[in-house]
Amino acid sequence: MAADNEVSHQPLVSTFVSIGKDTVAMLRDAMLFLLAVLLILFPGKLNSVLTDAGFTEGSLGGFKWQSSLVNSNQALKEAQAKISELQKINNDQVKALAEARALLSDTPLKQRISKLEAENSIQKESTEIVQNSVAQTLRTNAPLVAKAQVPIEKSNLLVGLQTLGITDEERIAINGKLSADGYGLDKITWSYPAGERPSWFAPRSTVFYYSSSALPAAQELARFMKSVTQQEFAVQRGAGLGVDPSRRDVTLFVHLVRK
Repeated sequence: MAADNEVSHQPLVSTFVSIGKDTVAMLRDAMLFLLAVLLILFPGKLNSVLTDAGFTEGSLGGFKWQSSLVNSNQALKEAQAKISELQKINNDQVKALAEARALLSDTPLKQRISKLEAENSIQKESTEIVQNSVAQTLRTNAPLVAKAQVPIEKSNLLVGLQTLGITDEERIAINGKLSADGYGLDKITWSYPAGERPSWFAPRSTVFYYSSSALPAAQELARFMKSVTQQEFAVQRGAGLGVDPSRRDVTLFVHLVRK
């Protein structure tokens, strides 16, 4: 009879062991994702320099982030929620494995389950450490996120319009429309003949921004320029080599290319 009980329990135990291993693998993947996010987006103590880091859009572990502080902060929140969900699944599996081990008389199987329980315990401790680090990062991040979400007034922006294949008169007229809509104008503005494209000029009409906090303003400016010119504008972070560092948050340059 004991042998029959042992045989009847073995498929159940095998299922528990398989599920347990899958859970450990899921937790490890999730931890690697969190560590990657922290290493890439938060290599040191988070401060205002982070908003100028300029990371490009990408994905890792099923989560997507962008260069803006607000989006990266949201990615961390999503990762934290996913880890909590996986941890709950892990806890349920540990409990089920403990119950299965109590029913077994097969020593090798009991040893395998005990080893898996030990691994899950270590994994749980490591996950809690990462979760605490993420929580601390989110708390530190909160003031910067709030600041990044405050829209920049148009009058505080400096828009520099550079055109290719457009006359001075047309450029001046567009500057007038920008000013009438409330935008501040940068003193650097110029028209280049169609056959004299500078090497640094964008290949297509583009709005350049130089700080992550200026991205929303750049996107809004791109929409305004489309309404004025009937052309689509790309939005891109510029190198900012000639931009005053103290004005990167408010400087936007527009490259308008005649189609």
